[in-house]
Amino acid sequence: MQVNLVKCKQLLRAIAPTGNLFLLLTLEELRRQGLTFIAFYALQRAIEHSGCFAASLRQETGLADYEISRACKFLVGSGLVVKTRDKNDRRLCVLRPTPLGIKIHDRVLSAAAKKLQRGSSSQDLPTENRRLKEAAELFRKGNHTLRDPFQISIFDTCPELNG
Repeated sequence: MQVNLVKCKQLLRAIAPTGNLFLLLTLEELRRQGLTFIAFYALQRAIEHSGCFAASLRQETGLADYEISRACKFLVGSGLVVKTRDKNDRRLCVLRPTPLGIKIHDRVLSAAAKKLQRGSSSQDLPTENRRLKEAAELFRKGNHTLRDPFQISIFDTCPELNG
């Protein structure tokens, strides 16, 4: 039995504008840092969980093995992550972030945040700040709902909601 296609389309329609906004806000800095969106996704997952399995990235994204492998190889070659074997299952590769990887990740998000800040109206700051806080909370809740075998979001970085 599969997930309802209509429900999947509804979800995609709901997240499409924000996903596009995230890409637009980060794209310039990703290019400046030489990162692809897939590599940034892998870096974010490695940082979020203090390490992630390359196989999990394949499962989460549904991308071909070579696409994830290319992104992981780039991250390792750039010194943004280190690749090790899992201590319980030596067949699995674990990506762990380096201090440089964390720094680059933060730089991309900071540049995106500044762009978003410039695009916000400054006429009613308390309202704007409240709306940003509410939107962030709604994204966290939505991502928490989707987390399990079906992980699709790059927005969920709130550790207290990851459990």
